[in-house]
Order: sequence, then structure tokens, then C-alpha cells
Amino acid sequence: MGGPERIQQLAEAVRYHRELYYNQSSPEVTDAEFDALWDELKLLDPENAVLHQVGPEPLPGTVKVEHRFPMRSLDKGTTDEDIIHFITQSTFGGKQYLAQPKLDGSALSLEYVAGNLHRAATRGSGERGEDVTLNAKQVENIPTRLNLPVDCHIRGEVVMPLKTFEEKYRDVSPNPRNLCSGALRQKHGDGKADASDLVFCAYDVKFVKDSPEVQFDSQLLEMLKNEIGIEPAPWQVFDAENPQKEMIKYTKQWSEKRSSYEYEIDGIVFKLDDLQQRERLGSTAHHPRWALAWKFPPEEATSVLLGVDWQTGRTGAVTPVARIAPQTVGGVTVENTTLHNVGEVERLNLNLGDKVLIVRRGDVIPKIESGLGPASQSDLEGRFHADGTSFVGVLPSNKDIQIPSQCPACDGDLEAEGAFLRCIDLMCDARTSRTILYWCRSLEMDGIGEKLVEQLLDAELI
Repeated sequence: MGGPERIQQLAEAVRYHRELYYNQSSPEVTDAEFDALWDELKLLDPENAVLHQVGPEPLPGTVKVEHRFPMRSLDKGTTDEDIIHFITQSTFGGKQYLAQPKLDGSALSLEYVAGNLHRAATRGSGERGEDVTLNAKQVENIPTRLNLPVDCHIRGEVVMPLKTFEEKYRDVSPNPRNLCSGALRQKHGDGKADASDLVFCAYDVKFVKDSPEVQFDSQLLEMLKNEIGIEPAPWQVFDAENPQKEMIKYTKQWSEKRSSYEYEIDGIVFKLDDLQQRERLGSTAHHPRWALAWKFPPEEATSVLLGVDWQTGRTGAVTPVARIAPQTVGGVTVENTTLHNVGEVERLNLNLGDKVLIVRRGDVIPKIESGLGPASQSDLEGRFHADGTSFVGVLPSNKDIQIPSQCPACDGDLEAEGAFLRCIDLMCDARTSRTILYWCRSLEMDGIGEKLVEQLLDAELI
């Protein structure tokens, strides 16, 4: 299906999940699932307005910050051919390139005036973000005063060391990225993680006035590290007549050492190093032409679909969750994975008892990519749970997945919204807290967070 109805479904899905990711810090899908929606929409309707927005506007009730220098998204790639196209077509004539690991955290802009930290803001829509200065000051390696009295905007990624995540937060969140966003945007300490457990890694600096007379971005990174006093993410410069060969080799090296790196990464960012060439190439409404976010290729394995449970989220969206025979893929043992929505269930055309292809594309939670037909009992043998115990299961009868007509949380009627099912009962237990929280933010009521709302509901004061 590639007509107007599918395009509308995809646009709504991209808008919906972008809101959850940027403003709620509670994504319901993985990066790979979001990218698949984005890529399909781009294929069907390249000029769709949703594709030319970086993110949603900050929530009502938050302090907005206009970015003096827009924080744009980057064009994506996943193959060697994408790198070759970037070198030979997108940046034709470029000779020197810069590479940094694509850190999987939360983007942050630090504004310094005369060397003093004036403000910190999230990326938000790319044009306007949310003021998070108080929380950013708690990040240990963000200096309140630079070594030089310069006026500049330093961009980077706030990440959580994987060691810290494993020691303190493994039972709190499925991945460090969600914790980074929540810790930066929390009010009155109501987040799930402490901002002091985060680390800032810079990747860009823009000067308001008196810009240094340098030719390359890599020189600015050297200046950040050695003169200004902020640590950039590690970088590598490629200077050759045909740099694509070395750049492809570089992705292979990072693919091998990715699992041992101290932060979570999902790819490599390649940028043209020459600043004047960047100016000439310019940007689209969505991304600069001189940069490419190359993502690690997916890891694959097979499992068996044992059942599907339906869960009501805090926004009222009813999401199918697949129960599968335990399978390790990309170092993660998975037994439950989202099927995203009714549209995805219909697209995959799965039956209970099917053998399924599990794919991990740089995300913490793998997903079902496709069905492989009916499974056999032997497909369940030799499997182990995450704790090492043997899995014992019985192959279910091969039959259709039943789509509910009533909310699994409150038994209320469900309403179809494009590819989504939604509970329309505002008093549904599963969505009441989120509805109250959104209402409070719409009225710009400060100090109202998730924990307080849940405490009020538990005490039956609401």
C-alpha cells in the first residue's frame, strides 16, 4: 500500500513517535523502527512536511530557547555504497574528511558569553529547544567557565557511561539514552537518573564573533580540547585522493570495538573537514549536505512467535508485544519485543507459531523483521533464558493474531487512528497519569512531574 492513506499513516506515526522521543523521553519504538517509518515516508512522499522538521516544539510550560545556530539532523547511511555516494556525489571535490563515533545520547547546546556558561538547551525542533541550564551544570565535565573569554555555542552529546548504567540504572531503563534525556529535562529532581552521572562529548563549536581563522573543523576540535577546555568526542581525519577506502575500513574497526567502548554508539558521523567547502555545499531544510550519519549494519537471528500481548501506554496507544522463544542477537537475549502497532502486525502478516527473523540495528531492543513461515518443535530446542537456564516451551497452534476491540487495561472501547489503536477513555488507569501531566504542562504549572502525579493518584487525591 503506497497511496495517500499510507502516506498519512506514516506521517502521523513519525510525528507521534518524535513527540514521545524528544518531549516525553519515553519512546515506544527503537531507532531502527523509527528509521523504517521515516525511510518509507521519504520513498513515497519526499516532500512531506514532516520530513523537513528536526523535532517537535518544546512542551508547553517549558522555557524555550531560540538556537542562534540551528541544530539540524544528519542524512543517514548504512552501507559502504552510502559512504562512496557521500564522497563522490554529495561532497564531490572534497579531499579531507573528519569522523567521530555517533554517540547515542541526548543532543545539547552550551552557550558561553565571555567564557561563562550562559545557557544550555536541548535540540528540540532544531530551531528552538528547551532551557536545561540548571541540570546541565550538574554534568561533571561541563565547565561553568572556559579557559578563554569567548562568545560561542558548543554542541555535543550528553551520554551515560555504560559502566554507570549497569551499576545503577539497569533496572530503571532499557537503555542509557532515555535516562540522558530525562536527567537533562527533569524538574525538581523528579527524573530517573542524576545529571551528575552524565558526560558531555563535544562535536561542534560556533563562534558568535571573532571566529578563529582556521581552514578545518578538526582544528576547531583541537582548539576545544587544548585551549578552550572542553573534551570533544574522539576524531579521525582522512586526507587522501580517494578517502572512501580508509573510511569504510574505519567503520569495520569501530564495528569490532563497539561492544567494548565506554559509551553506547550506533554508528559513525562523517563530515567534510574543510569549512569553506561546507559553506559552498550548504544545507537542506533538514540536514547539511556535508555530513553523513553512518549506522552500524543490523545483526540477525531467528526465533518463534509464541504469543502476542496487548498493552495500553500512557498516551492511550494500545501496542502489541510479541512473546518469542529466547534468542540472543547482538549480545542481547530477547523474549519480548514490540510489534509497534496494528499496521505493523498487518504488514508482517504473522501467525502464532511462525518462525520469525529477529534483527538488531544498533538499538538495545531487537525487533521482528519478517515472518519465515510455520515453525517446528525443533526450532524451540537448545534455547536459554538470559539467566542461563534452559528454555522449555511448546509450539503453539498456527493461527492468526487476534486484534482487540476493547482496552486491555480498562475494557473500554478502542478507536482506530490510522495504523494505531487508542483507548479513548480518559479515566483509563494506564493513561490517567500521562493525561494529568500533559494538562498541567499545558497550563504551565511548574513542579508537576511524573512521580508527584503518581503519588497523588496512589493517595486517591485526584
